[in-house]
Amino acid sequence: MVVAAAAVGGYFFFAKSDGPSVADDGKTYKLTAPATVLGSYKKLEGSDEGRGMSSSDLADLEKQGVSDPENVHAAYQYGEGAAMKSLNYSGVYGDVHDPEKVVDAMFAEMEKNSMNGSDGAMKLIGDPEEFTPDGFENGIMKCQKAEYKMGEAGADDAGVPNSFQTPMCVWGDHSTVAYVVYSDAAATRTGADIALSDVATQVANLRDDVRVEVK
Repeated sequence: MVVAAAAVGGYFFFAKSDGPSVADDGKTYKLTAPATVLGSYKKLEGSDEGRGMSSSDLADLEKQGVSDPENVHAAYQYGEGAAMKSLNYSGVYGDVHDPEKVVDAMFAEMEKNSMNGSDGAMKLIGDPEEFTPDGFENGIMKCQKAEYKMGEAGADDAGVPNSFQTPMCVWGDHSTVAYVVYSDAAATRTGADIALSDVATQVANLRDDVRVEVK
């Protein structure tokens, strides 16, 4: 199952900042959408075309001092059927003055604009938690559970519940900002909990795969 991560797009909100708090390694990076990530997740054909941040999102980023933001999006899958797992990631690269402020503001605006009571609705559960997985440096990452409603009450013919909870994470550094929505078909069917820390580790590894130093 591929989560409709587009619900997150358009929720950028920026406030005044007291200054950056995230360490800067002095390097410049860009985001990419390689054919394979995490060793075995394959990019869905066409998933990197015409999606991700909207033009208004990019304009807001520029107004807030993110220079020349470039948009990247891709959806990845591993396995099939009831064993399928997926990652949807969308982000921008440019010069990010205050990564933590952007990450916090993204969660705040998603909470404010959570869509309740309609097909495809998403709302956040609890509060964002900060994670620093092994190897994650010079950046800030926060994750939170999101509940998705996919249709009317009850289950569809395939036995998939009409709603489920799954983690999403947002990372920011001085070159890139991205959100990632994770889904697991088996967990969706059974209602099993997906640990935020486990997804944070995957997202840190995804960042390593899609973030490339510009020399």
